[in-house]
Amino acid sequence: MSPKQQSSLFAIVDIETTGGYASGNGITEIAIYIYDGNQIVDEYQTLINPQQPIPYYIETLTGIHNDMVKDAPVFEDVAYIIYEKLKDKVFVAHNVNFDYNFVSHQLKNAGFDFKAPKLCTVRLARKYLPGFASYSLGKLCDHLGINITSRHRAAGDARATVTLFEHIIQKSGLDELFHSGKLKAKEQRFPSHVHSKDLENLPSKPGVYFFRDKAGKLIYVGKATNIRKRVNSHFIGENLSARRQKFIDEIFHIDFEETGTELMALLKECHYIKHNWPTYNNALKKYEPKFGLIDYIDNRGLLRLCIIKMKKGLTALRYFQNVYESTAYLLKLIQEFDLSFSLCSFYAESPARQDQQKALAEIDFDSYNEKATNAVDFIKNDTESFVLIDNGRNPEEYSYIYYRHNSVYALGFTEKDNSFSCTEDLVKNEDLCHSNYYMCNLVKNYALKFPYKVKDISG
Repeated sequence: MSPKQQSSLFAIVDIETTGGYASGNGITEIAIYIYDGNQIVDEYQTLINPQQPIPYYIETLTGIHNDMVKDAPVFEDVAYIIYEKLKDKVFVAHNVNFDYNFVSHQLKNAGFDFKAPKLCTVRLARKYLPGFASYSLGKLCDHLGINITSRHRAAGDARATVTLFEHIIQKSGLDELFHSGKLKAKEQRFPSHVHSKDLENLPSKPGVYFFRDKAGKLIYVGKATNIRKRVNSHFIGENLSARRQKFIDEIFHIDFEETGTELMALLKECHYIKHNWPTYNNALKKYEPKFGLIDYIDNRGLLRLCIIKMKKGLTALRYFQNVYESTAYLLKLIQEFDLSFSLCSFYAESPARQDQQKALAEIDFDSYNEKATNAVDFIKNDTESFVLIDNGRNPEEYSYIYYRHNSVYALGFTEKDNSFSCTEDLVKNEDLCHSNYYMCNLVKNYALKFPYKVKDISG
């Protein structure tokens, strides 16, 4: 074994969180055990205030509730300690990408550029301890007779992972294990025309980044929770296709725009793609709603409502992502406005012709058209308006998203001490944006998930 391998330390980590993905959730507890291959040589554990409510199902699972963490340090307050504990170690965890992504995301938000080789005890156990029906930490420890104190708490699970790691080392040997943990160097090819300062100036923060050609024309826009890391990832790998080489060769300038939050980055990316239609952006260009609700006058002069599958060039009164949503909405209209089920068309199943003929024979056309007109007017006026207030690009400002009449109207930033009585006072001309169905869904879903960030202005 080389001296480097002999002196290598493993940081065995477990965290508890408010949810399943790093960009939208926070860490509530972390435990780190530093292991030298023979014994634990250092340890650290603390509760963390995630600065967002802990969902009830998470509280039930972990036992960590809002009162427990209200006086705990926020992550930034302990980021330096955590960084120093993890620096120059092999990062070990059960389902390592989950813990690593959360910790690295939080460290980078706190200003630390953290990278480490990783080892996953799930994968290692499958390789060196084969034959078990389940490789969850609880089931695996039961099989191996490893006692877990305080299950679903960071210290208890991390300590059990240390013991599991010792079992794996006994089977594999430290030499082979260390070799498994080394990161393989990836081939990296930076654009030869880009000035080094363009790359050096990239921040490790959320935002959008722009690739421009020799004339300064935008050829690609992307979003990132970490701009520096995401830009660098474009130039790593062994893809030698002609398209990729052409793409890299056409990049002469790289610039960026910080956004403060991942949601703002997503929306800005959509806005710039829709406004500029860059050559190398394809995915979001094609994103359209799948179904729509339309109205039309049939050959008898009857106003009808119909769910259709959307095609290019068509417009609808209302858009939906799936058949279930469209069906539920139309059924609600039928009930509230006393419309005929047989005279409304659903995408999945249309009424039988005889049912329609019977309905036509029984209705008063003028009366029915009045009810259908009321339903159409309701759809057109069934709009929502609110403002999302969130983190800004620095501690002195907020970001805002103005959702007006079912459309993303403006995206911008305002100083925290800027009091405003009217939302329109926030909006500057450069904040106005190009909205689409995808952006609207992002904002509505975010507002549902974080209602405390919503300022309702519908009245």
